[in-house]
Amino acid sequence: MKIPRNQSMPWQSFINNQGDTVVFNLTMGSSNLTDAMHLFGSEVEVSLFESEGKMPELEAFFFSTKMGGIGASVILSLMLDQKCIERLNNNIKKSMVMPSGVRKTTFSLTAEVLMFNLKIKSLTFIPKANLSKEVIVNLFGEPSRIELSIQGVSYWYYPTKGLRIIDDENKKILEFYNKIIQ
Repeated sequence: MKIPRNQSMPWQSFINNQGDTVVFNLTMGSSNLTDAMHLFGSEVEVSLFESEGKMPELEAFFFSTKMGGIGASVILSLMLDQKCIERLNNNIKKSMVMPSGVRKTTFSLTAEVLMFNLKIKSLTFIPKANLSKEVIVNLFGEPSRIELSIQGVSYWYYPTKGLRIIDDENKKILEFYNKIIQ
């Protein structure tokens, strides 16, 4: 397998020999929040999102960063276990229920320090510029498949890059993951 020399661009993601997605030199399932902070900066907001009947999601949000000259927001989904959830619940700063019914919880500095070594489950890259479909095909190549939803959103799948691109006409969202998103 040929590994790209420059890992600074999102279209250079790949699946390594262990079957893990690598993007921006971050390996899903191995790299941690500290590794990401070295790339995206230290201004990060970490929140736990909980909704009825679903597993809690711990997300680290980098509002504004630049990778390879592309301004973007980055969201990391971090791996959680029950022990980690218990430690976080002992260090809550603020908790509120959003209009969608999802509970959003932010944490004290003590809890944030506990998160530095949490592994990255997935990475979402949201470019500030709206990339056209032609630009996406030029940079990423043709997707292996495209699914269209009723709401006019299309999903472009690139399994060899560990990538799904969500195109809702207003913006493109690039999701990098290890397991195929069904």
